[in-house]
Amino acid sequence: MVATRGSQGITAPRIPFTPSVAPQSRVATAKKPKTKKSAAAAPAAASSSGGPATAAKPKANTSKPRAKDKTAAGRVAKPKAAKKKAPATKNRRDPSLLDKVAGVAEKVVGAIEGKPGKKAAGTKKIKGTDGKGAKRAKKE
Repeated sequence: MVATRGSQGITAPRIPFTPSVAPQSRVATAKKPKTKKSAAAAPAAASSSGGPATAAKPKANTSKPRAKDKTAAGRVAKPKAAKKKAPATKNRRDPSLLDKVAGVAEKVVGAIEGKPGKKAAGTKKIKGTDGKGAKRAKKE
């Protein structure tokens, strides 16, 4: 069931907002420039109101001064991260000449047909990492 105004207890009629139709003047009025209150005026205002006179505290300087000899001028070279060594391939077999020829043929077919997966399979067959002749658990 949809909640209506009446079911929620709102009995006042809905009155749409109508903006005033009076034209606004476009003449700019002269504004007083904003000035900062001086430190001398603040205690005088506090004493005239009857409160205790407090001096204005200066803001704390939280920025740390920089060491002159540590900052570099001009272009600074970013230190290079050490390159990680690629992990050695595991379970690599010694491919036969027949496997290498079949791998090259598969690689060429994959390149012609535009199938990168077939091309990659040919590369794996050439390198002997295709999983053929993998070591298996002995059957008992």
